[in-house]
Amino acid sequence: MRFLCLHGSGTNSKIFETQTAAIRYSLGDGHTYEFVEGTMPAAAAPEIKELVSPTDELFSYINLENMESCVSALANLDSYIATEGPFDAVLAFSQGAMIAASYITWKLRQNPALERKSPTFKCAVFFSAWSAYDPDALWKGKLRVLTPSVDGEIIHIPTAHIWGRNDKVSIKASDVSGLCAAGTRQVHVHEGGHEVPGARMSHAVKSSVRIIRRVISSAGEINRDA
Repeated sequence: MRFLCLHGSGTNSKIFETQTAAIRYSLGDGHTYEFVEGTMPAAAAPEIKELVSPTDELFSYINLENMESCVSALANLDSYIATEGPFDAVLAFSQGAMIAASYITWKLRQNPALERKSPTFKCAVFFSAWSAYDPDALWKGKLRVLTPSVDGEIIHIPTAHIWGRNDKVSIKASDVSGLCAAGTRQVHVHEGGHEVPGARMSHAVKSSVRIIRRVISSAGEINRDA
């Protein structure tokens, strides 16, 4: 399976490669990963400040105070996938998961019949997702957070949701999981914080890999039935 990988705010692709190394190793061969760098310079994310040097270049995909950057992020991702794709799945952390969930929603609204028959991504893996935003509102210059209570289950591909019990913004990840179809949704809540489970969190890595494999399997079953 070919994964498109989107990092969190205030990090970069190389850091995300390191953050996901244990999980990617445990998933085994048969998968490839393409890491896409943000374009907006950013200060270091709090969870990695001690891991980076002053000379490291760190990036974000968007600035939520700049609506043009939000619209551009979706459009740029769409162009990248059209040029470099197709991709089977998206694997994303924090702000990257926000972009991915918002993008999936946007594509579904553009062409519901096509996305249900032949989705842009067959499945998605979200680590500590930082909410998802209504793409229609973004195009109108407004921010509206998508929530299960208002919007219901709007993402219908198989999804894996992984976040930390001690993440101060875990409600955001929980809300993104609630936007995804319950029948093909897998959730693991580990004992960490706002992070991707790494080598020091062996139990969380095993549990995360277990649900990611279930999601990949579900995506394969749906693809065969299509």
